[in-house]
Amino acid sequence: MVTELQIGTFARSNEQIDSAIENNADFVDLRMDLHHSIDFEAARNTLRQAGIPITLHLPSSPDWKPIDVSQEILPYIDLGRQIDAELVTMHTTLSSLFYSDDDIDSFLQGIRPACEAAQAAGVQLAIENLGLLYTEMALLFDQEPYIKMALDIGHGQIMAIRNRALDHIESFYDRIMMVNVHDNHGRDMIEEVVGMRKKGRLSRKEIRELAKKYDEHLCIGEGIIDFETIFRQLKERGYDGKFLMMCADPLRFPEERAKFLDIWNSL
Repeated sequence: MVTELQIGTFARSNEQIDSAIENNADFVDLRMDLHHSIDFEAARNTLRQAGIPITLHLPSSPDWKPIDVSQEILPYIDLGRQIDAELVTMHTTLSSLFYSDDDIDSFLQGIRPACEAAQAAGVQLAIENLGLLYTEMALLFDQEPYIKMALDIGHGQIMAIRNRALDHIESFYDRIMMVNVHDNHGRDMIEEVVGMRKKGRLSRKEIRELAKKYDEHLCIGEGIIDFETIFRQLKERGYDGKFLMMCADPLRFPEERAKFLDIWNSL
């Protein structure tokens, strides 16, 4: 079966960009979320010459206050314009699993400048889900109709029996611009949290640290995520957009792409 899907990988260095080109990635996600060493002008020129589109993942920091997030990422939105990024993704502090109601309100108040800057620059801005529930997602989308979603399947499994990606697909399908694919044992976090709470109060900060532990970024099949059910829901709705392979080791991209296609083409 021939697929028209765009299957991409990520890079945090120009050497990884070269590897992505050698492995015939359909697009490359330039990531600034962890330590990166990207020469962005060289990256743009290299990928443009290879005819490979770019997406950009903006940095995030635990030191940023929710109200300051949009201000901290504003300079990077123009970077997205300079490198012709088809999508620019950011993290949020919307999830009540990890943040207080005040934090969520502050984020919603502060996100408007970033959305306005992205629109003015002709940059498509998207949020990446991390434990986001329906209500929190709806609050943002009702307020900011321009913003889209990078649906992260791995994040949808963090502290969840039923992957939250399924609910996001059902409720916000028209917002999905990219699907991040990686495996983990996120469901097991529930048992660990329950056990820790029996011993005493568990802060949101401690829950966030646990979430990082379970956000393993494994290759498909090395965790417990039911990809078949999620892919089927996307396929039945006619999704034919970007799939970003997010195994922690980008050198495993060919293997991960093959595993993805085996499942997708069997549906």
